[in-house]
Amino acid sequence: MVANFQTVQLLSYRGVTIDYCRKKYIINATMNTELRAQIINAIKTKSLASFSCYDFLDLSSYKTISKCLERMEDEGFLVRIIPGIYCLYEFDSLLNIKIYPSVDNIVHTIARKHKWSICPSGNTALNLMGISTQVVAAYEYLSNGPYKEYEILGSKVFLKRTMNRDIVGLSYKSMLLVQCIKAIGKDSISDNEIDKLSRKLSPEDKKAALEETQLTSVWIRNVVVDICRR
Repeated sequence: MVANFQTVQLLSYRGVTIDYCRKKYIINATMNTELRAQIINAIKTKSLASFSCYDFLDLSSYKTISKCLERMEDEGFLVRIIPGIYCLYEFDSLLNIKIYPSVDNIVHTIARKHKWSICPSGNTALNLMGISTQVVAAYEYLSNGPYKEYEILGSKVFLKRTMNRDIVGLSYKSMLLVQCIKAIGKDSISDNEIDKLSRKLSPEDKKAALEETQLTSVWIRNVVVDICRR
């Protein structure tokens, strides 16, 4: 398909208008414009703060999607966090800074890309559950994939391989609860912390946790039961 024009205004999203200039005769310009609009629509529909080519393979081939995302990055519409992982950003005009998705959101996008199951562990789990307000020095996750280290938005991220039984068969909130209990420790968990954990769970979360943690360690199971009965 040949389009006899020089400038194609592709879209306006979050106040950003992109004008993509080419030569007078543009091959496949309409197709590229449509694909870009479909990607933007998918980002909005799926509420994707960060994403990879694999999130859009229902729209076109990997190669085509990859080239489209690269062009959008070149134009300043997207930011590449690490190779293959992109995100949108908000601009705070008051502070004059870009605001990016959370590190946790980006790590889950990496896991989704590779089809890994992951769960925050240690202080990362406590922080995400809201039990600890201390800023974590490094983000730690359990994974059924290989051991990996990343540098994401200035923070170190460690994915540590674990047995499937620690992360498979549990809903995200149940996994997070178990990891919080482990992080606090058998001999350190207090009645106050049990109350805090209980308040972080909805009735549906508690019901799921009781059903899904039956095969965990006895001491963890006892704490889960205590949390869910409050």
